[in-house]
Amino acid sequence: MKFKQPLTAGVAGALGLAFATSAMAQMDAPQDKRFYVAPMVSYGFFDNDAVGGPAPLGNLNTDNDDSIGATLAIGKPINSWLNLELFGFYFNPDQSINGGDANDADLYGFGLDALFFPARDTLPVYGILGASWGKMDPGYGEVNDVAVGDDADADFLDAGLGYMYQLNDYGLAVRAEYRYRYTTVDSADIYGAGYEDQRFDDHILSLGLQIPLGAPPTAAEPAPAPAPAQPMDSDGDGVIDANDQCPGTPRGTEVDARGCPIEKQAPIVLKGVTFEFDSSKLTMQAENRLDNVVDALQASSEVKFRVDGYTDSIGTEQYNQGLSQRRVDSVRQYLIEHGISSSRITGTQGHGESNPVATNETAAGRAQNRRVELNVTEQ
Repeated sequence: MKFKQPLTAGVAGALGLAFATSAMAQMDAPQDKRFYVAPMVSYGFFDNDAVGGPAPLGNLNTDNDDSIGATLAIGKPINSWLNLELFGFYFNPDQSINGGDANDADLYGFGLDALFFPARDTLPVYGILGASWGKMDPGYGEVNDVAVGDDADADFLDAGLGYMYQLNDYGLAVRAEYRYRYTTVDSADIYGAGYEDQRFDDHILSLGLQIPLGAPPTAAEPAPAPAPAQPMDSDGDGVIDANDQCPGTPRGTEVDARGCPIEKQAPIVLKGVTFEFDSSKLTMQAENRLDNVVDALQASSEVKFRVDGYTDSIGTEQYNQGLSQRRVDSVRQYLIEHGISSSRITGTQGHGESNPVATNETAAGRAQNRRVELNVTEQ
């Protein structure tokens, strides 16, 4: 027992450390984390042991012959360097006692393995630590004509090395292992009180497959590249700070390419430019007034302008919008026909009954709201 307890404690401590450390291994890049099964054919090189005891059996030398067996594991990768497995094994070796042949034994156990991969992606070699518990049935009912027990508790502690070779993209792999197995059998269960435990230094070779369960993991989509930092525009005028020569411009102010406010001229109201009732046809008075406008524009040939038109509030808003647009288009056409280049007219816009300059409750106010304006856009 003096060897069994320290080794049991050592394996249990290593397995406990593996469980605790796996919770902290978040920075490891995990590999395939599917559950898997690993059926393997095993061959055991079994040790012998001599134990002393009282009469009538006396001293006994037991030996298990080398034997083929089977191992089955069910496991799961925990992170890039650790797998944990539940496993079981079975052997049926021939036996001898004190040099004489005896019936075959049944030797089996179930336990827990930790597989340690120091460099899984580059070298799929792993270390093994395991512990299992099971039975040894000696297969005989008597020794020297004395009846004995036929079932003994057994403990198994494993340490070893393995190699895994992946066969395909699904993850199917060939697996080969060597294990040193320290086996302890409770001799008292077979031979009675007074016999110390039998201890065997066994060696196990296994070869088989590792078969993943479920679909292979898919590669994660790469994270999108961070959006490039946008240049600062502290005052929100559309000109970045590096080019803004007038920082702190109030929001909504129209600025030039330097970020400085554009000094706008007040619109020129074309007084006397009127139209026939509910029509875009210019009155005679309007044509005379526009002739004067043509003369002024020809005298300032560099000026470019926009024509804006408004109505009063009589009628629907939609109708007034269309009427104001037809009227400013009529003014534009008259100017072009009388010598003003169309390239100088940067646009026309009918605003309907919006932006009144006087009340729409009186005839005089409505007359002021019915107006055409020139807005200088470049000079």
